[in-house]
Amino acid sequence: MSHLLLICALLCFHEPFVQGQQTDQKALFDDFATTSIHRSRLNFSSTAPHIFSSVHGFLRQGYNTYFNHGFSIVPCEIPSFTPLYHGWLNDEPPKSPEWLASTPQMAYGIMGSTRNSFMSTYQTTQPAKCLYIDGASGRLGNDGTLDTQMLLLYGNITGPAGKNGTGEFLWDEYARAQGLCAWLRDRKFDDPGHGIEAIVRMSAGFELIWCNFSSPSLRLVSRFNASVPLLGYNRTSLITEKSEETEAASSVGTRGEPEVDLPAPEWEIDWEHEPFVASQQWDWFTSMSRTYDMEDMSSEREPTIRLLDSDVVSLYSPDFPDLQTRMADDEREQYNFTKVGFWEGAKTLELRHAALQALTRRRHRHRAGNLSPHEITTLRQNMEKMVSRLLSQEDPHIKPVSWSRTSDLIINTFAKPLMHFQKLLQHDQYPLKPHNPSVLSTRKKFALLRERAHAMLMPFFSYQPQHQHHESSLHRCKSTYLPNNNNNNNNNNNNDNNDNNTTHHFLIQAFEETLHNICTTLIIVGISIEEVWLEQFNNNGNTAARLG
Repeated sequence: MSHLLLICALLCFHEPFVQGQQTDQKALFDDFATTSIHRSRLNFSSTAPHIFSSVHGFLRQGYNTYFNHGFSIVPCEIPSFTPLYHGWLNDEPPKSPEWLASTPQMAYGIMGSTRNSFMSTYQTTQPAKCLYIDGASGRLGNDGTLDTQMLLLYGNITGPAGKNGTGEFLWDEYARAQGLCAWLRDRKFDDPGHGIEAIVRMSAGFELIWCNFSSPSLRLVSRFNASVPLLGYNRTSLITEKSEETEAASSVGTRGEPEVDLPAPEWEIDWEHEPFVASQQWDWFTSMSRTYDMEDMSSEREPTIRLLDSDVVSLYSPDFPDLQTRMADDEREQYNFTKVGFWEGAKTLELRHAALQALTRRRHRHRAGNLSPHEITTLRQNMEKMVSRLLSQEDPHIKPVSWSRTSDLIINTFAKPLMHFQKLLQHDQYPLKPHNPSVLSTRKKFALLRERAHAMLMPFFSYQPQHQHHESSLHRCKSTYLPNNNNNNNNNNNNDNNDNNTTHHFLIQAFEETLHNICTTLIIVGISIEEVWLEQFNNNGNTAARLG
């Protein structure tokens, strides 16, 4: 869950500032306590915020480093004239399938510093379709990063039946790459130049499994021997000299461990003389971190890939109820949820903030694990339907929706204003006590709080008495970002405005629910602030007396 949803949770569970009394502007609050908006609570058993959050994280390196257990597979495209790189130990063309890196440093980092290091540079000749598996899906291990692709290929998370339980297959990347490309080939989804050409995954950075190097979508730009001149001295003797210098220094100053170079790859015969064994690793990781930003989850996406995310296969969708029931059961006791998914709160403010922070990070612990046979079948069928729709594009009435772009618009609209608002709530106190010496400063602070709330509400919230119950304000807030939602005040009866023009209704539902929670929270907080303002501060005269 993103920071945006954390702040919504913080605001939604805040106690009212004060109990509002009857005022001259009562119409603003008429029947508010009986409306569905006022009764709204966040249901933490819902997967809607996880769907929204994962879509927002597509192709973002920092995001997928932390939320590394991917639950989604998404169509994508490598634009024309995109350079891609391959490092190898001879000058022979790569066999299919093989990996391509998005930076030359990554390709060299894997296969550099040998006496036969060859660098190949390729370029796409046309847009090449691909499938993106989110999370750290290229990182080897048995902690869940490979689950989605393993379930698709083998129906389990350990591999072929002959190797179940050994864990060895998790490291057999070529078998996995061959399996993914064979899955496409067996369904005739791999037509060179027209079908799915590559699988995109993330390890240290984003990489491509290219299925067929004879495809017209890819051309070889250059291939050359990238081996470098050897050092004129032995690296081992240099390490010994450094160790002797360190020991000599430690006899005078503080004791420390001797400095040594990073270990070289085991296959190097002359590794003692290779000059760039250590630096190539540094260059690799720095090139991969060009878009990495853990502080800003809205950082730039991988620039070599373009998402075609109007269609998504997600294990968070309602098609996988057994998995979601298992996750809800696991979280109920751990996060203090009720049976139906409501948060029961914390005993103190300090515990409350820690608990809410844990709620925002709980997706980090999600793992698909083994699915039921029925859900394995559903996963494979959903994949086939998604790729078929992508390649056929039969229905001219379907309007593609970029869900990642929609999530960006929502985040960019609400995230920073909510973070600013949260800081005002956390760092400023609003004492409403008789004869308080800081009444004036409190009034100014509350006026600032009211201004910030109004700035967020302004695009959709009406203060007019005739707009009671605020349901129309909620509708305006949600419909701004969602496709095919007819505004109540819009007389456009175009037949194109229906949900059949977008694929995968669960995405619309997830985004609508997420927006509903954001907008409802803002309306609740905004109305609460107005109640306090009218009762306590809307008087230029004796404010202290009114507080009494």
